[in-house]
Parts: sequence; C-alpha cells; structure tokens
Amino acid sequence: MIAIVDYKMGNLASVRKALEYIHRECIITDDPAVITRADALILPGVGAYAPAMEALRSKGLDAVVKDFAASGKPMLGICLGMQLLLSESEEGAGPDGNIKGLGIIPGSVKKFPDADTVQQGLKVPQIGWNKLTDVTGSLLRDGDYVYFVHSFYCAPEDSADAAAYTEYGIKYACALEHGNIFATQFHPEKSGEAGLQILERFARRIKK
Repeated sequence: MIAIVDYKMGNLASVRKALEYIHRECIITDDPAVITRADALILPGVGAYAPAMEALRSKGLDAVVKDFAASGKPMLGICLGMQLLLSESEEGAGPDGNIKGLGIIPGSVKKFPDADTVQQGLKVPQIGWNKLTDVTGSLLRDGDYVYFVHSFYCAPEDSADAAAYTEYGIKYACALEHGNIFATQFHPEKSGEAGLQILERFARRIKK
C-alpha cells in the first residue's frame, strides 16, 4: 500500500489516479497510524511553503513524515512536497530568516533569479514541459520531457543528492535521490508516459 499524505495542499486526486492507472494500491490519508504502516509514502504538494509546513505541523504529520523517511521504506516528494524535504526556503522568509522545512535532505529552496529569467524572456512561475539532463537518479531517464509548475527551485547542500537537472534561466536540480528518499520538482502524475514510468519504478522499490 502506498500512502499519499493529505495535508490539504496536495494534488491528491491526480496522484491517486496515476497510481491506480498503473494498478498500484494507494490511499489518501492524514492518519499517522496508516502512514506508518504503509509500504511507501508520497508527499505531494501545491501552494506556498509556509502554509504547507504549518499544515503538516498542525496535524503532527511533520514528525510522522520524518519518521517514515528514517524507516528505510521508499518515499517520494512531488513539487512542493520535494521542497518541504529540504532544510529551509526563501519563500515567505521574514525578519527571522528563511522558513524551516522538514530537514530530511540538507539544502535550501530559492527563488529563480529575476535577471537570469527576464534576460532570456522567461516568466516565473515556470509552467510547462522541460527536459531532464545529467540524470543519475535510479527512477529517471535522461532526455525525458516532464511537466513543471513552480516559482522556486531546490539547491541541495550535497550535489550528490541531485538526481537530475533541467534549465530555466539557470541550470538547477529538478530531482533528488537520497538513500530511500526520492523527489521531483516536476509532476510525474501529469507527465504522460514518462511520468507513469517514474511512478512505476518508484512502486517497484516496495519490498515484498
């Protein structure tokens, strides 16, 4: 069973539909006991960083997700869910500094540099298809085109955690792999056949 974490800020239905399409049993849940018992976990996300972290904390799901990450079972963060895995984010930062994340993968979430995007005639947020390059992640394939919707990007502290890159004004890590933890800035559930294959390879990590 794959648990999809429900903290009221995720693209839940589309993730579930994609998993059902590839015949993988899944459940949308905010029940810590169900999440803990799951064979694999997906942390989706759409929206702003600070409210997402507050939503996780208010339900006590931040600790549950961190415990699951430490369990060794496969875990996948998608879009905002990927960003939440990092240590902190510039999005919503105030006088006290950046917003603290889950800290499962060391690194920070940064805003696209205005000069780089404007100079190339690009708009933020990045919306649309882009190509995966410099792929080292075990779930991904070099040259695949996948679908993005985001205004901030992830900068892992250790470049070895970067599983793939793409370019949008700058070259940045659009996927991460850190032991049993996988993450994609793009939406595999909205990325056609390439995205379905990523989800299938993730599901195959579940131990029988």
